Amino acid sequence: MTSEQLALPISVDQKASFDNFWPGDHEELVASFKNAVERGQPSLVYCYGPQTSGKSHLLYAAMRLASDHQINTSYLPLADTYINTEMLSLVDVSSVVCVDDIHVWAGDDRKERALFSLFEQIQAKQGRLLITAATIPSEQGFVIPDLVSRLASGLLYPLQEPKDEQQRAVLKLRAKHKGLDIGDDVLKYLSQRCSRDTAKLIILLDDLDHAALVAKRRITIPFVKQFLSLSR
Repeated sequence: MTSEQLALPISVDQKASFDNFWPGDHEELVASFKNAVERGQPSLVYCYGPQTSGKSHLLYAAMRLASDHQINTSYLPLADTYINTEMLSLVDVSSVVCVDDIHVWAGDDRKERALFSLFEQIQAKQGRLLITAATIPSEQGFVIPDLVSRLASGLLYPLQEPKDEQQRAVLKLRAKHKGLDIGDDVLKYLSQRCSRDTAKLIILLDDLDHAALVAKRRITIPFVKQFLSLSR
């Protein structure tokens, strides 16, 4: 297995980009991710927040931007069980390295040492490190103090879960990029009746788009109700 095979596993949403990410109050965070890819600085960005806040979307968007600039990327989703410490040695440390859900490895001395070694190599080779986590480094339960110090040495940004109006803005942006003719009343219905998880709502929107194309119908509230009743 080569480092290229770590770049874009099947689980990555290759439709994700900065264009279809609604930044809300997080424009500085988005700018930092873009600058890390395009300019090489900042060399470390640590983004933390709840699972449904869009952290992984930002990593996918960063990798897509890097690909557009023909820059190598490595993606390490630490919540996936197939990722192990040996795989970290395959990472191109001079590239853009994306570590998703780093908190999953907190508390395991062997895994933490492997992460610390990786970070040292990335720094030595002037690579860029983009990290997502549940909370700030000092509250993650890491057992190696030097690892906490390294994680806290970069730019730290909180990412909040979208509120109702913000969630509808996210869905509206997604619909726009898909070329969907969908009313605000439908978006409001989806956000209030279906799920509080924005990622699941985006998947639902994609499923509705496909179903509407097959049925040759517009996505209206009656169509959504019918679709949901048949999906149960």
